[in-house]
Amino acid sequence: MADTRDEYERRRRAVELHGAGVRFGVILERLGRARSWLSKWLRRHQAEGWAGLRSRSRTPKRQPRRTPQRVVARVVEIREALEQSRSRRSRFAGLGAEVVHLELQRQRGRPLPALSTIERILRRHGYPKRRPRRRKGGGEPYPAPRARFPGDLHQTDLVGPRHLRGPKGVTRFYSVHTLAVVGRGVATSQGRQKTADRLCEHFVQAWRWLGLPRISQIDNEMAATGGGRYPHGFSLVMRLHLLLGVHLVFIPPGEPGRNAHIESFNDLWQERVLRHPCPDLRALRRTDQAFLRYYHFDKPHRALRVADAGTRYPGQWLVRHRGHLRALPTTFSLAVYRDHRGRLHLPLARGRVSFIRRVDAHGTIEINGKSYALGKRLVGRYVTAIIFTHRQALVVKVAARVHKCFHFPIHEPLVSPLLPLPRGRI
Repeated sequence: MADTRDEYERRRRAVELHGAGVRFGVILERLGRARSWLSKWLRRHQAEGWAGLRSRSRTPKRQPRRTPQRVVARVVEIREALEQSRSRRSRFAGLGAEVVHLELQRQRGRPLPALSTIERILRRHGYPKRRPRRRKGGGEPYPAPRARFPGDLHQTDLVGPRHLRGPKGVTRFYSVHTLAVVGRGVATSQGRQKTADRLCEHFVQAWRWLGLPRISQIDNEMAATGGGRYPHGFSLVMRLHLLLGVHLVFIPPGEPGRNAHIESFNDLWQERVLRHPCPDLRALRRTDQAFLRYYHFDKPHRALRVADAGTRYPGQWLVRHRGHLRALPTTFSLAVYRDHRGRLHLPLARGRVSFIRRVDAHGTIEINGKSYALGKRLVGRYVTAIIFTHRQALVVKVAARVHKCFHFPIHEPLVSPLLPLPRGRI
């Protein structure tokens, strides 16, 4: 620690006064210091001369827990290799401390530094730490669906439109992603459009891999809600969920953070997949499938622990827990519900669809283009509006208690869901 010039001069002045025969008490009064301070610098001056009045470094001479230099060099070497490598194993890998830590494990490096140690080494060598985006906390309690057991909750979101540039021109596409919150398994699909028909195809494909969830959560994409053109209508996406006994939940408009798990995966997917040159959708799908193999079986997930889940890999978790998941019937196919022109027609089944909404300044919420008055005392609070098809009712709940009921007319016959409705509340 460097001395200020004033501090050094104060020590020098104390030594000079003492050499001139000035008493201790007078020196201490003039300089405003304690007796121990004066004694220390007099001893230091007697032993080392004027140089002894300089402060010494407080760094311990021996640091038994200091990371060995060879380990530091290996961490930096792996980080540089990851940035330059385009090998098959690392083509989707990131560049952070977790990836370096995993590589050290694979190489059986000893001693194996902790993640925090690797982060400090990387920062010290000029590699910045990526800071995750965090949603601001506080505010009104949010009625988030519970996710504790396998198959409890899936989150779905769209990425796009994005564009691919190849020799045949520009291809515009959308990618649909579904993630199982418990287990972190993922299913993806890409297409040129984001129609309700395409979303239904995606859900069937995703559920064959991930199993049928108790609750499926999605944002207010027009293809999923129906766009508000028919306030009492049901989109194909709603009908598919009702038919298969899945509780569909729409998050509040403009609050993508409520789907935080799938939003985080979206960032990872775009960072790792879209950095590869893909001239067309066919090439993109091949790259996407290679990334999913890496994500499920080669990349340990920070949300999984061996002590709790038996594995750190989402793909292995799915294999282990397949018996605990509701399976989509092998005979189920959307082709059965298509007319001779290929258009999809799904019957309306008994069940429920929920909308989580925040009450606006007028004391109302909006469901598919229709406003429902709840009262000024609920302004700013979150409510859950549930459509029960078999009761033809829209029930609004506040903190799990019924606040108000509205008639919700349905002018078509209802069928029973193909699978029994799972128990449990959102």
